[in-house]
Amino acid sequence: MSDAKVQFETLDFDPAEPGQEQRFGFKCPLRGHRCEGLVIAGKTSLPRDPQGKNGGIAQWEWNGDREKPTFSPSINCGGCWHGYIENGRCVSTAKADEPEKV
Repeated sequence: MSDAKVQFETLDFDPAEPGQEQRFGFKCPLRGHRCEGLVIAGKTSLPRDPQGKNGGIAQWEWNGDREKPTFSPSINCGGCWHGYIENGRCVSTAKADEPEKV
């Protein structure tokens, strides 16, 4: 089972205290590197644009749970992994738990 190892940050990429979360990053289940800088929807004044074509940036809804975070929509981590973070776990687009990277 793949623990996403989610970490929360401010817009300046500093570690975020509870209530200050603006970005998040997680451990890619396929390559083991960190996918960083993903913006949490509603936590900044940055314009939201899911496709990144109209001057805004993609943003993810968050359930507010730091221990077992869930984000939507799906995440495409650098073209290497595409899936979801649900209850703190990386799951495939088919909703199967990803294996832990060795």
